[in-house]
Amino acid sequence: MSNFKRNVLTIFILAILLSFSNTNPEVIPREYFPVELRPAFERKFKSPVFLTPFPGGKARNRIAILEKRGKIWLIEKQRDKESIRLFLDVESKTLSAGWEEGALGLTFAPDFEKSGRYYVYSSRSSPRRTVVSRFTLKFPAGNVSLDALQTTAIEEEILSIRQPFANHNGGMIEFGPDGMLYIGVGDGGSGGDPRGYAQNRYSLLGKILRLDVSGKKGYQIPPDNPFAFPEKTGNEVKKKNRQNCPDDLCREEIYTWGLRNPWRFTILANGDLIVGDVGQNLYEEIARVRSGENHGWNIFEASHCYKGNKRCRDSGFTMPIHEYDHNEGTSILGGYQYNGSELGTLRKQYIFGDSMTGKIWALNLSSPKKSQLIHQAPFLISSFGVDHQNELYALDLNGGTIYKMVKSTFRETQKANGR
Repeated sequence: MSNFKRNVLTIFILAILLSFSNTNPEVIPREYFPVELRPAFERKFKSPVFLTPFPGGKARNRIAILEKRGKIWLIEKQRDKESIRLFLDVESKTLSAGWEEGALGLTFAPDFEKSGRYYVYSSRSSPRRTVVSRFTLKFPAGNVSLDALQTTAIEEEILSIRQPFANHNGGMIEFGPDGMLYIGVGDGGSGGDPRGYAQNRYSLLGKILRLDVSGKKGYQIPPDNPFAFPEKTGNEVKKKNRQNCPDDLCREEIYTWGLRNPWRFTILANGDLIVGDVGQNLYEEIARVRSGENHGWNIFEASHCYKGNKRCRDSGFTMPIHEYDHNEGTSILGGYQYNGSELGTLRKQYIFGDSMTGKIWALNLSSPKKSQLIHQAPFLISSFGVDHQNELYALDLNGGTIYKMVKSTFRETQKANGR
């Protein structure tokens, strides 16, 4: 049996087991953890895959939750009252039958209160493809109550990428502090990147893209993208870009390449992207991504030569800042640098996890070789999310519950009892 088929079978079996039980025999007793997960809402969702703050002056307690099937819900909690509204329903358009297909990413424009624009990353059929859609609300949404919210929106497909297989779709989209839209795209799937898309700079697969979506239609190429050839750019930048791509066979949308499946990333205040790139058979990695870098897949798996590839001896590859092998976990889940207050001692730590084992770690990005295990969830974690207060959440894919990360009450109780 091929590694790809074996991995898919393993994932399928684990998904079935997790859907029937919340018991994981390998879960470490909670008294060892500084963090616990507490259900945040009464409502359960159908395969939630992303959570993000909903922008707006009256929306400080409002968050958006994306379901894999193609629905976005807005939920608001005021004291003991929990309110919910359906914000978007594109289930009929969304291809979600595959394990890694569906509505996978969501972000709101920096000027959402004025423009009413938000973006969804999803899978579509006929042909099988990844689509980034821009939705524009007909009426302002940020400064109105949840009940008065008008959700009618116009959709424009601004980017479409053909997908040869059902897996490795990536799915993260996020605006950076520079106002550009960053998009994480997987290598096209199967196993081992058989068509070499991640290293092919004329393909958008296996890349992080960077687009200017501030115009009225479609997108523009930012002139400082590593392979951009803007007509009105200075000679020095043109010369640099031609050195980056001497044969001119490079897509200008590319920001960085050589990635396998960048399912989740975050963008730091300094513009650095911290990406959890899902590995193949042996290793999972966290990469610090900057413009014009080659992160090595499928020549390397994390920092290790993949199947004895002769190009491993070449220079010019950017190695991960952190990695772990499959004794620790098998599907890395990129997270966030923690900027909240609930988990005081973890402030400024990068919180990430492993979807399949439920492990959650904290990592100091200044010295990222060693991580601290802070929790292990007894369910498959689809994604992490943050709210307006920068507090962290973990999403249970099969159970549908949204959990908030809080300081362990067990440890506090033990201290109070003198234990």
